[in-house]
Amino acid sequence: MWPRLMCLLLLVCILPPLSSAPAAEPAPGAELARRVQLRYQKVLALSARYQRTSRYLATGGKGPRQVHAAGRLLWRRPLSLRMEQDQPRPELVVTTPQGVWWVRPHRRRADLYPLEQFTAGLRSLLDVLGGLARVDESFRLREPTPGERELAGDNLVLVLQPRRRRADLKRLVVWFQPQSLLLTGFRIVNLMGDQTDYRLSDLKVNPDLPPGTFSYQPPKDYRIRDHRLR
Repeated sequence: MWPRLMCLLLLVCILPPLSSAPAAEPAPGAELARRVQLRYQKVLALSARYQRTSRYLATGGKGPRQVHAAGRLLWRRPLSLRMEQDQPRPELVVTTPQGVWWVRPHRRRADLYPLEQFTAGLRSLLDVLGGLARVDESFRLREPTPGERELAGDNLVLVLQPRRRRADLKRLVVWFQPQSLLLTGFRIVNLMGDQTDYRLSDLKVNPDLPPGTFSYQPPKDYRIRDHRLR
């Protein structure tokens, strides 16, 4: 299923002496990154419907494969996330004070993981949602490729690369509505070249989230496996 995002590059303008070289050009997307940071400093929670498409490169002699999923996500700053998958089958991922629950009702199974071990795109997703208000610590801005611009359509696009090498994230492409700067989707590309696209709809900013949104108690007849004990 799914770091602090965006680099905020503010250039301090100082009049150079006559012999100085011209000032460096701003990084691509610097002004958009600045606007996004200001916008999301006031965003404490989000809810949205999502469509997810994951494309995995060939491994172990098998050809590339593509996986589609859809559902609803709820997020609250800083690290609270609930993803209720509807398609292709019901699943639940929810962060709690105890760890991350991955629930598969069709197997009557619930697995509990430490947050740092449940990688499968979750860390990158939390970075996207939680990092929009702090964009200058972990990423460098990059110029979108023609394909990334085409993928964005009429949306604004911001492309980021982690400052430090990460297996789960090599390149991050984020799309925003032009006027409201509401998040419309993003692409996560990992070090192996696998990519996951999230397209968001029905996005609500700072919704009222009911008590218990970020908690979970498995049914008594579920098989429970606690991966924190390893």
